[in-house]
Amino acid sequence: MENKELDGARQEVVRDSDEHVGNDAATQKSGVLNTLYPPGPRPGAGPRIKNHCRKFWWCDLLVLAVIILVIVLPIIYVAIPKKAQHDINASTLEVTSQEVTSPQPNQIHLTIEAIARSSSSFHPTLEAFQAGLSLDGQEPFLYLNVPEVKADAETKISIDQDAPIVNMDSFKEYTKTTIGSENFTVLMSGKTKVHQSGLSAISVDYNKRIEMKGLNKLSGLRIENIKILFGTKNELPDGSNMVGNAIIPNPSVMTLDLGNVTMDLSIDGKTIGQAVLPNLLLKPGDNNNTMTSKLDQLEVVQLITTKYKDGVVPFEIMGNSSVRNGEHLEYFEEAIKSNTIKLDLDVGPALAAIGLNITSSS
Repeated sequence: MENKELDGARQEVVRDSDEHVGNDAATQKSGVLNTLYPPGPRPGAGPRIKNHCRKFWWCDLLVLAVIILVIVLPIIYVAIPKKAQHDINASTLEVTSQEVTSPQPNQIHLTIEAIARSSSSFHPTLEAFQAGLSLDGQEPFLYLNVPEVKADAETKISIDQDAPIVNMDSFKEYTKTTIGSENFTVLMSGKTKVHQSGLSAISVDYNKRIEMKGLNKLSGLRIENIKILFGTKNELPDGSNMVGNAIIPNPSVMTLDLGNVTMDLSIDGKTIGQAVLPNLLLKPGDNNNTMTSKLDQLEVVQLITTKYKDGVVPFEIMGNSSVRNGEHLEYFEEAIKSNTIKLDLDVGPALAAIGLNITSSS
């Protein structure tokens, strides 16, 4: 009997304990919900958003930072460099003046005036850099020191430097192309960095194809004011027995200092003498240069009296040498040797001036 009463008491205590635990859990749950969502009328969208921001602002900032990085980083590190390279590629470069002076066997002095044109709305600053000059498929023959410039719709670029020849074979091909072509293309290649306000420096490749006019094989060359110095008493101290003026057209924007140029003269494939153009400086336009010649005068007279009785003789003129300060300029010599000029020269008036009145009627 007593045992049954004890068991009943224990069960009553357990029930009271379970009810107490259940009440505590319900109270705790109710407290959390009341904290997150206070009792009362449910707030509208505005208050709910405000309540969310007050509790989870740090999470919102983190999400916003991630979104900004996802959008901005590709723009900074992909889109902007791509745009910069595109604008460089789309720009053009025109050489308006080029002077090759003070030539030495392994070096020249180079002065270039150029205009870079761009339609871009961005106007960055380009760092100074070295750029190689070459022909298609050739190694660079020299390097330019391109100065820092602020890019604009039209940007003037000036270069004035001594330029060592870094590849002689390539430079020889360049000089032959320059003298022997009506038009040609020279490549300018280098690497630099562009600076746009508020951005880090952006590395770009600067590769340009520059269209140039050549000297067109010295086409149009003519010889005027010919004077024959007949007899040894009338010869010049160096033995020259004919003088005149060589008019050499230069349709390009280039000035070339070729030094003292010697040319071989022939008629019908037979060498009859040499001509010298001292201190030959070819500027854009027509160039009037003094020419002295040593000719086999008897051979010329014989050809005129037998074959060219009108006094008009078909000369062939081919480069022989280019010398400055006693040093041969091989890169110019190869260019002038590769170029043969054919010229019909009327020597009748010059012969008449010394009393040899030889005409087709004689």
